[in-house]
Amino acid sequence: MGAAVRIAGKDLRLRIRDRSVFILAILVPLALSLIFDAVFGSALEQGELNLEYGVVDEDHSDLSQIFLDTLRSIEAEGVLTLTAFDARSDAEAAVKNGDQDAYFLFTEGLGESVNQGGSGRIEVVGDVDATTSTQIATSIAEQFGAGVATAQLSVSTAAASLDSEPSDEQISQWIEAAVETERSFVLTDESAATRQLDSATYFAAGMAIFFLFFTVQFGVSGLLEEERQGTLARLMSAPIGRMSVVAGKAILAFVIGVVSTTILILATRFLIGASWGAPLGVALLVTAGVLCSIGIMGLVASAAKSPEGAGNMGAIVAVILGMLGGVFFPIGSGEDLLSRLQFITPHAWFMRGLGDLSDGAEWTAAIPATGALLVFALATGLIAVALLRRRYRG
Repeated sequence: MGAAVRIAGKDLRLRIRDRSVFILAILVPLALSLIFDAVFGSALEQGELNLEYGVVDEDHSDLSQIFLDTLRSIEAEGVLTLTAFDARSDAEAAVKNGDQDAYFLFTEGLGESVNQGGSGRIEVVGDVDATTSTQIATSIAEQFGAGVATAQLSVSTAAASLDSEPSDEQISQWIEAAVETERSFVLTDESAATRQLDSATYFAAGMAIFFLFFTVQFGVSGLLEEERQGTLARLMSAPIGRMSVVAGKAILAFVIGVVSTTILILATRFLIGASWGAPLGVALLVTAGVLCSIGIMGLVASAAKSPEGAGNMGAIVAVILGMLGGVFFPIGSGEDLLSRLQFITPHAWFMRGLGDLSDGAEWTAAIPATGALLVFALATGLIAVALLRRRYRG
């Protein structure tokens, strides 16, 4: 073990003199984290759901009042803020200025038309820059309309069984009951429950695990460099175990990987406000992630014939795993094939582990993802060691 440490120390001093390790391991991922967060951060921000809706009631009917009561019940849950406007022009101005995401318009005579069995339409006017909020508003209006349609059918059926025409009060009560029964939409903020990373942390974490696979190559590809230079044969003939040379390169890769990732974590914490979670949990994920990347890149190096070949193969593997693992854009957790395939990559488990640590979770929340990363590391590491042992045997 002492020989392996000395070999790692010697290589570390050589790598420190090589400025490329600082550029690839620290400066590039940090710069990309800052750029991605600045460009795409607002688009991917998973903040609290806070809808700003307005209502223009020109009808002043029981129907419009039922709709307002429905929205106020949602407002009480803290999901949206409802503002009443006296005129369309005021609501339109608020939407154009960005003060409102959308507004609902009840035109005059809508309630009377519905009570008489006719058709009606709730107009939704939304901000072009708030497409999601406008779609939610449209869905609310459509759900309410479905309830009204059911109410009209109920009124027609009930009226047919009566000897006389139902009063307007009875019709309003039937409509209100049917609308409430049909209401199938519930708006709640699930951002905390799904433990999504904020944009700054997401991009910082993505760049950290993505470039980690390039960083550890400075260690594992050192074997191939020394093999080509002829120094590996002299090391192998020295009175040390052959695998001590391999272990020395792995130790170098581990040190560079841990140090560079730690620096990136601290830098993004103070520069862009990335929130990484419980330090012990993050340390477990980083350690497991570094070991995993060493195992995979060691496997690549064991199959390559030259340092350039190892670099090219390693880059292809790193990019494919990174894109499949969702380090650039979230893939989601649906039932589609891509959502399922992402978890065959260590990148997705690293990001998931950090997501589990979000929102003040204990460090133990990182244990499942850490375990998955260690399984990757053990499987690939054992294969890489077996191939390298076979390659450099007696």
